[in-house]
Amino acid sequence: MKFKIINDLALFIDNIIPEKQLSKLQEFLLSGAIFTDASKVLAMLIIFILGCEIALALTLTIFNLPISMLILPLFVIPGLFTYVIVQQERRAQEIEKTAPDFLRQLSSMLQVGLSFENAMEDMSQYGEGPMYDELS
Repeated sequence: MKFKIINDLALFIDNIIPEKQLSKLQEFLLSGAIFTDASKVLAMLIIFILGCEIALALTLTIFNLPISMLILPLFVIPGLFTYVIVQQERRAQEIEKTAPDFLRQLSSMLQVGLSFENAMEDMSQYGEGPMYDELS
């Protein structure tokens, strides 16, 4: 489902934030397996935080709670970064675990006379796992 407000805000963010900064954020998000444009992620964060702030402000007013609770929606940002870092660590562990088998298979293919390029192409087509995903 596409929301026009997210696309419009993403376009606005693309025009305001330098491309270098957006590309760094995009690389960070991709390393955590988040395959959405950085500007759209920022747009969704802004909309989510604003919506939560409005709902929380109304709730705080109705129940006469302390206004300091308005900081709660901002914890989404560190949560997102924590999620990405955890995903990076998981992927690194998977790669470390599967690297010996990958290298053993590559070595076997080279020993039977395949060229490096052909061996890598065959492995990318028929292999499964994080090392093979990097080849695709």
